[in-house]
Amino acid sequence: MEKYYSSIADNIKDCFPSSICPLILFNKQRKIVYANKAFQEKFGFKKQEYVLDTIPDFLVTVDNYETIPFSKLPIDKLLTEKNIFYYTDNNENEYIYKVLTLRNEAEEEIYRSLFIEISDLHDTLTEKTIRALIKASQLKDNDTGNHIERINEYSSTLSRFLQKKSWQSIFPEINSDFVKKIGRVASMHDIGKIGIPDYILTKASKLTENEFKIIQEHTINGAFILSEIAGQMARDIALFHHEKWNGTGYPYGLKGDQIPLAARIVTIADVYDALRMKRSYKSAYSHEEAIETISYGKSEHFDPNLIDAFMQINKEFESIFGRLNDDIESIF
Repeated sequence: MEKYYSSIADNIKDCFPSSICPLILFNKQRKIVYANKAFQEKFGFKKQEYVLDTIPDFLVTVDNYETIPFSKLPIDKLLTEKNIFYYTDNNENEYIYKVLTLRNEAEEEIYRSLFIEISDLHDTLTEKTIRALIKASQLKDNDTGNHIERINEYSSTLSRFLQKKSWQSIFPEINSDFVKKIGRVASMHDIGKIGIPDYILTKASKLTENEFKIIQEHTINGAFILSEIAGQMARDIALFHHEKWNGTGYPYGLKGDQIPLAARIVTIADVYDALRMKRSYKSAYSHEEAIETISYGKSEHFDPNLIDAFMQINKEFESIFGRLNDDIESIF
């Protein structure tokens, strides 16, 4: 029987490289009757067990079934929003698959699902969308394009430093994938300002209590905007980058390790850059003044371990600010 199903799977190679793409065959009872090597390796199925496994609802549903011949599948099917499967492996790496489920031509009782990875395509489209939204948010605020790039670089620089063995016991979740992601999504932290009135964002004088409550909503707005087009890290950063280590931040007053690590890292990056930038209500701080101010916030505003790491590499932050500065006169 297994040879029979293997021969069906081999025929699919004429349309797609099934040796590369994960592939399963299943019957009307939703029992997997064949899983190729790529599927077993990618999703952790053991060969001796897969015949007994039932397809989970979130993977393939009856609504996903297609009855057209596989060989005549139109290529635009690959570009629709239907049948997208998000998968996170044991190392917390995220993958995105387009799932094509079709009725078998030779055996009508058998369905086949091919998992085509579209992570890179999805990331590219997402990044373009996010960059467009960031540009829109900049029209409503005083932040510049270089501010956005600096936040990304500060965050990835600090995260990369935390990959060192001496820090791994404290921050075991930081790996190369974490560094890569935070270097791309840290800039999304203030995207929720799109929903804040202009008169508040551009106000030169001190905000009233009510105005401050309104501007706090940009964190929740940001998470909402990113809920459909970005990963968990981006949403965490947008929602929690104004939380404080001692629990006095917003929007939820989270404390200590309750605050996601990526948000704690971006908090330091954002505060450093805000201090270095000239505003209508304040002059630009020198690097030394910014470092001193941030050090006062250790264990209150900021994660103390992150501050210890930041102090060791703060000169790299100064270099990034100098290289990507908007106004050469504000460099000290």
